[in-house]
Amino acid sequence: MRPDLIRDLFEKEATYWWNISKREMVLALLGRVGPLKAQGKIGFAVDIGCGGGYTTKVFESHWHMVGIDLSREALQLCRRRGLRRLCQVDMTGFSLPFKTGSLDLVLALDVIEHVEDDVHALKECQRILKGGGLLIVTVPAFMALWSPWDEALGHRRRYNALTLAQTGQKAGLSTKRLSYMFFFVFPIAVLIRVVKRLIQRNAVRYSSDFIPIPGPLNHLLIGIGRLEQWVLTKLNLNFPWGLSVISVMAKK
Repeated sequence: MRPDLIRDLFEKEATYWWNISKREMVLALLGRVGPLKAQGKIGFAVDIGCGGGYTTKVFESHWHMVGIDLSREALQLCRRRGLRRLCQVDMTGFSLPFKTGSLDLVLALDVIEHVEDDVHALKECQRILKGGGLLIVTVPAFMALWSPWDEALGHRRRYNALTLAQTGQKAGLSTKRLSYMFFFVFPIAVLIRVVKRLIQRNAVRYSSDFIPIPGPLNHLLIGIGRLEQWVLTKLNLNFPWGLSVISVMAKK
């Protein structure tokens, strides 16, 4: 990821609607699929591709968190948030520095679309999980939405729900929950992306899709994200499309 985009993430991830909605969705699904704390004890977890570290910081109230990233600049920003359990990892071979069966939870939020061998990446996540441990995966949806934004972020592919489930199955993981997210904002977001794709074709200079928005609109979009959480967790329904795919997978 470009350094300017890492800094942009660091500045926005605490308050921007997209980041809040994704973070709250992960917590909501974890609370629905499995207890946040096993037998009253705080478990051990890793946030792969932790970026600016805000998600890692939030999850520290539930787990002993370790944040890992390939970017030295990202880890420096994590230290500014007060995080100390950090590790720089070369994601080229996607070899994670943890013992087999040592972790209760692995977060791979918008990670595997960056690596060449996504099956191997999920196998490595599966390896470090304890039996019954959970892996949360989010990925960008639909190759038809490919744009210079994907190139700027270093993506190799986008997914649909079926291809993500198949990738997890090949890695020896069972899927406990699978759905699209950002369903209600899908039409307007697609329109904005199409317009930007026509205007900005160079990935090197492509501006962030996390465009600044007024506070009231940001709060409205956060509320829409919480409506999606309610649909997924209270009504136990899945969305047929969206901007991202989210899955809760378990080690068999």
